[in-house]
Amino acid sequence: MTSDTPTPESPVERTGLMDSPPEERFDRITRLARELFDVDYALVNIVDTDEVYTKSQPEGPRFGRSPREAVFCGETVKQDGLLEVDDATADERFRDIASVTEFGMRFYAGFPLRTDDGDAVGTLCLLDSDARSLSDAQRRSLEQFGRWAQAEVRQSEADASAPAAPADPAAAAGPATGREKRGSADGVGLASLAIPHGVVSGDSSGWQQVGGRVVVTLADVMGKGEAAGAVADALLGALQARRDMDPVQAMLSVEDEARADGRYRDVFATVFHAVVDAASGTVDFVDAGHGLTLVLHADGTSERLDSRNLPLGLRPADVTWEPGRVRVGRGDLLVSVSDGALDAYDSTLESLRMIGDDLRAAADTGGFFDELALKVSTHEVDDDVTAVVLSVH
Repeated sequence: MTSDTPTPESPVERTGLMDSPPEERFDRITRLARELFDVDYALVNIVDTDEVYTKSQPEGPRFGRSPREAVFCGETVKQDGLLEVDDATADERFRDIASVTEFGMRFYAGFPLRTDDGDAVGTLCLLDSDARSLSDAQRRSLEQFGRWAQAEVRQSEADASAPAAPADPAAAAGPATGREKRGSADGVGLASLAIPHGVVSGDSSGWQQVGGRVVVTLADVMGKGEAAGAVADALLGALQARRDMDPVQAMLSVEDEARADGRYRDVFATVFHAVVDAASGTVDFVDAGHGLTLVLHADGTSERLDSRNLPLGLRPADVTWEPGRVRVGRGDLLVSVSDGALDAYDSTLESLRMIGDDLRAAADTGGFFDELALKVSTHEVDDDVTAVVLSVH
């Protein structure tokens, strides 16, 4: 007897992450974790019944698939919280697995990543060839990194389960529509583009002139729709209202306010917040887990403004905000985008370089925004797209 009832998808299948290509939204987590914890590897692994797939690995060849019994993560997904193994060669549970015997790993720490229903479908893990142990502060930080990765997994599940939008021949004929803003201040030109995935965007950007300074903010709240949009707008307003503070002071003040407001509990956002001194070209900034800002110098060189900060809402109280500084001069461009913009290219950090190339090639920011909007229309982009461009005249 046969049945036409389809077999229910497993929790892992519902995320759509097994065997999916690299994405910067995961890679920036593992890249930052590898640097901060100073380990050989930081990975996001997707754990199925029999196999483990490495979704994110910041450097080197991708591990791909491994038998579940050959790695630590099969045990991690059984845990309620962090699994830490100081020296796997001295632990009878792990000393004979391939990660230890073939790849020489001794230290492991992993955090289980769960869906909204509580199903463990992956891990964020650290591996190193030297035996070691984490401090209490490092454990708290790793748990915060795990929450960040878990939020991305849950967003993937929501995207995968969302009904496909009906085909619209009219939309295919032209670029996606978005809100565009322009302004200028003391030799600094500013322009932004916002293309929401739905009616309301979870991204928000803005700027203002304060004397000879320009305050620029881009906030990308995890999630989409009205709730995320309301938080994004509130964060933007709060940071812009602190126009007289340096970026670190502004972030600390907003962070304190958010912690005291129950609406923002368990909500976090990646943020780029900068103060530009128009006369000297000095850009002081704080990057909270964003990492998607590029300076294109007039001489053809470029630099990405990254940092070691976690997103706003995830910073442990005993970790300080790390500020950044860069200088821009006549003919230079600064572009900051939300991670949805990367989906219009190849979804990896390489997309940021391609965005920079398109901006250089465009006659002006309007032409660049038209090209970006066209790419959004012709690629599978399941997130809000925001871009801010600052030009020095």
